[in-house]
Formats: sequence, structure tokens, C-alpha cells
Amino acid sequence: MQPQVMQMPSATTGGHVIERPYIRVVFQSGLPREVGVNGCRVEDVLDIALDRLLQYQKGLLACAENDEAIRSIRQARQALELRIRRRQEQGVLNTLSRHQNIRTEDEDDDFSATGA
Repeated sequence: MQPQVMQMPSATTGGHVIERPYIRVVFQSGLPREVGVNGCRVEDVLDIALDRLLQYQKGLLACAENDEAIRSIRQARQALELRIRRRQEQGVLNTLSRHQNIRTEDEDDDFSATGA
């Protein structure tokens, strides 16, 4: 893995810059309604990777591993969409406040390692 160079927001981009050989990504820094759009979201980067893999699957580079990567990226996108929905439902979307995790089991049930 190549070392990454992270820079704090700059006057020219405004967003958080991550650079590696042959790639430069500017992520959003701050709330868009307060600072404007100054970078992309993680979702945007995932979408680019997904588009590229889908193109591979149309040609000579098609393979089962690309299919698995496509499924995984789509699963990651779904998880991020769920995060947005939960933040919206809890009234913290577009804020720097954390949202509450929602437990899937009954809080009164004991789910110990033994199953007892």
C-alpha cells in the first residue's frame, strides 16, 4: 500500500485533500450549507469505482472477483444510505452531531456467548 499524503483544507480547494500516486481526491470539509460544496463524499468515490468495475465486466477483464467487488461496493453504498436515513429520522442530518445506533435485538434480552 502506498503511503498517503493528507492535507488539511486549503485556501484553493477548501476540502480535505488525499493524494497518492496518480490520484487526488478532495473530500468535503464542513457542512455544505455553511461552507458550500468544496469536495466530494465517500459515496462519490465508491460510485466511481463501481462504474469502473462495471466497465471491466463488459470487456476482456470480466471475472468473478469483479462481480464480488461490485456486490461489496453496492453493499457499502446501501450501508451509507441507511446511515443517511437514520440521521434524517433522528434530526441530525446536515449537522456535526452523531446519530444513535439502533440495536437490532431487544435491550432486555441477554445475548451472552453461551446463548443462555
